[in-house]
Amino acid sequence: MKKSSNNLTSLVVSGAILLILINAVPAQEAAPEPKITFDDHAKAVLQQHCSSCHGGGKKEADLDVTNYTAIMLGGGSGEVIAPGSANDSYLYKLVTHVESPEMPPSGTKIPDPDLKLLSDWINQGALENAGSKPRTSKPKTDLSLSGDATVRPESIAFPLRMPLEPVIKTARPTATAMATSPWAKLAAVAAPKQVLLYSTETLELLGVLPMEEGLAHTLKFSRNGSLLLGGGGKDGQSGKTIIWDVTTGKRVTAIGDELDTVLAADISSNHELVALGGPNKLVKVFSVADGSLRYEINKHTDWVTALEFSPDGKFLATGDRNGGLQVWETASGAERFALPGHTLAITGVSWRADSLILASASEDTTVRLWEMEKGGAVKNWGAHGAGTTAIDFLRDGNLTTCGRDQLAKTWDQNGTLIRQFPAMSDVAVAVSYCDETGRVIGADWKGEIYVWNAADGVEVGRLIANPPLLSERLVLANQNLNVATEKHLPLLAQVEQTKLKLAEVTAALGSGEQNRAQMMPRIAEMEAKIAAAKQLFESTSAQQATWQIEQSEKITAQPLIAEAYQKTVAAAQALPADTELQQSMTQLESKKNLVEARLLELSSLVAKSDEEKANAKKQMDELAVALQADSQSLATLTAEVTQLQAQIAPLTTQAEVESQTVAAAAAEMAAAQQQIEKWNGQLEFIKQLDQLNMELEKTEQVMVERQTSVDAAQEKLQAVATEVEQAQQQQQATEAEAESLRVKILQLQGG
Repeated sequence: MKKSSNNLTSLVVSGAILLILINAVPAQEAAPEPKITFDDHAKAVLQQHCSSCHGGGKKEADLDVTNYTAIMLGGGSGEVIAPGSANDSYLYKLVTHVESPEMPPSGTKIPDPDLKLLSDWINQGALENAGSKPRTSKPKTDLSLSGDATVRPESIAFPLRMPLEPVIKTARPTATAMATSPWAKLAAVAAPKQVLLYSTETLELLGVLPMEEGLAHTLKFSRNGSLLLGGGGKDGQSGKTIIWDVTTGKRVTAIGDELDTVLAADISSNHELVALGGPNKLVKVFSVADGSLRYEINKHTDWVTALEFSPDGKFLATGDRNGGLQVWETASGAERFALPGHTLAITGVSWRADSLILASASEDTTVRLWEMEKGGAVKNWGAHGAGTTAIDFLRDGNLTTCGRDQLAKTWDQNGTLIRQFPAMSDVAVAVSYCDETGRVIGADWKGEIYVWNAADGVEVGRLIANPPLLSERLVLANQNLNVATEKHLPLLAQVEQTKLKLAEVTAALGSGEQNRAQMMPRIAEMEAKIAAAKQLFESTSAQQATWQIEQSEKITAQPLIAEAYQKTVAAAQALPADTELQQSMTQLESKKNLVEARLLELSSLVAKSDEEKANAKKQMDELAVALQADSQSLATLTAEVTQLQAQIAPLTTQAEVESQTVAAAAAEMAAAQQQIEKWNGQLEFIKQLDQLNMELEKTEQVMVERQTSVDAAQEKLQAVATEVEQAQQQQQATEAEAESLRVKILQLQGG
C-alpha cells in the first residue's frame, strides 16, 4: 500500500504535466463526460419529487418544474436555476435543505444520487437536451451594504468628470421626474432618453446619463446617495429600471423587462432589492444581485403610480391610480397596513427619516401622514386645490409639495404652511428639496425647472431640461466671442482716447498751476512795491504840505518883518543912544535873515519833494500797469485752471466707466473663450473616453475568450484528474485483488 501512495503522488504530478502536453502531443482522448440534460435526466427527478406542488395544473409560487422553459423562467421568487453553479441555484439550495423553506415540504430529503444528478445537470449548464448548448448565469451584481441609511456616509458620492453631450435635443423641454441626493449638492432630472445631473449650488450641468430604454417617469437616489435609479421606458411597449453609479456615471445594472413603462420604482436602503410598478397594476420586487424576481404584489386595482422603501428597509409603501395605499413587509411582501382615505390617484409617497411616519400625496388635493405602529392616520390637510402632484420629506422632518395650482410649498408636520414659492408657468409635476443647499427645485409641465431658496423663497436660477448639443454650445460660444470682440475693440479705442485726453488736460492743468504759482510771488512783490511807493508818496506829500504851510506863513511874515526892520532902523537912527532899540534892530535883522534863509530852504525842499512825489507817482503808475497786466494774466490762468479742473472729474469718471465697460467686455471675451475651451475639451474628453471604452470592450472580449480557454483547459484538467482517479481506483482494486489472491495462496499452502 506504500507503493500505492507513491503512485498517487506520481499520478497527480503526471496529471499536471498532461495538462501542458495535452494539446501538443497526439493522444487518445479521454472518454467525454456524459451529458446530463433536463429531458433525459433532471425532469424525471423533478417530476418524482416536486411535481405534486410545482407541475401541471398546480403551480405553487408560480413555479412549474416539469417544463424546461417554465423552470428556467422561474417563479414568484425569481430565477431558481443558475446555469453553471448548482450552489448558487435557489432550487438546489431548497432541495438540499441549505435554505428554507426546505423542499419537499414533507421533511424527507431527495436521495443523494438524485441530488447529484440535479447538481451535475445545473453545473453542466442546465442543458435542455443532448443538442443544446450550456447556458450561463447572469453575472452577479454585488451592491449590498450595511449600516444606518439615515446617517451621513463617510464618503459622499459626487460625479467625477462625465460627458455633457445630450443624447438628443427635443423640440420642447420635458421634465417628467426629478430627485436630489440625500447628502450631496446634486440633482437628477429626467429627460427623453437621458438623465441630467446638475449641481444644486452652481446649477451647472455635471453629466448626462444615457437611457436608451426611453423616458424615466421616476428617479430615486439610494439612501446613501451612491446610486441613482431611474424607472421608465416606452409607453405601452416596454419598461425597465436602470441603476447608475453616481460617481462614475456607469450603468451598474438594468432590472425588469416590462411590457409597459415603469411609473414608480425605488431601491432598498441596503441596495439588495428594487421595487417597480406601472400600468399592469403589479408591484414587482427584484434582487439587485442577479435581477431575479423575488416576489410580486397583485392587490392593486389600478396602475401603480408611487412606491418607496422605508429608510430602515423594513417596509415598502405603494400607491395606485385609484387611491389605494398599502404598506408591505419588505422581506416577504406580506401586507402590513392598508391605508384608506385618499379618494383619487396617489401621486407620491415619502418616508420620514426615522421610518415611523409615511407621507402620501394625492390628486384629491390632500397630503396625509400615517404612523407605522398601527397604520393610523396622523394628520391630513388640503395642500393644493386642484390636486397635489408630488411630495418629499425633508431631512429635518418638514415636507415640500407641488400641485396642479402651479405652486410649490413647504410645510411642517402639522400641516402649517411654511412658505409658498412663486407660481410656475404650468402644472407642477415634480418637486424635491436639496438638504445640502437649502433649495427647493420644482418642475412644471412645460419643462421649466425652477430653483428657489427655501429660506426666503427667492428664485436663484433655472435648470435646463433640454440642454443644447455640444456643437450648438460651441457655435454659440464662438458667436459670443465674436460679439464680445467686436464690442471690446471700439470700447478699448474709446477708453484709450479718453485716457489720452485726460492726460493732456492733467498736463495742461499742471502747467497752468505751475505758471500761476510762479506769477503769484511776482504780483505780491509788485503790490509790495506799489504799497512802498504809495507810502513814500503819501509821506512826502505830508512833509511837503508841512513845508508849504511853513513857507506860506514865512512868505506872509517876511514883508511885515522887513517893514518892522526898516522902521526899527529909522528909529535907531533917530535915537542912537537907545540901547534897547539898538538890540531890537539887531534881533529884527537876524530874524529877517533867518526867514529869508528858511524861505530859500523851504523852496528847495518843496521843489525836491515835488520831484520825489513825481518819481513815486511814476513808479506807482508803472507798477499799477504791470500789476494790472499780471493780474489779468493770473485771472486768465486761474480761469483756465478752473476750467481744466472742471474737466478732470468727468474725464476721470468717463475713463473709469469706460474702463469698467472694457473690463466687462474683456470678461465676456474671456468667458466666451473659456466656454470654447470647455466645450472643445468636452468633445476631446468624449472622444478619448469613447476610445478607451472601445479598448476596454475589446480587452474584456479578449478576457472572455481567454477565460473560455481557461475553462476549456480546466475541463480537460478535470477529465485528466477523473481519469487519474479512475486509474488509481483500478490500481487499488487490482492491488487489493492481488493481495487477496496472495492470502488465498498462503491459506491454500497452509501458511
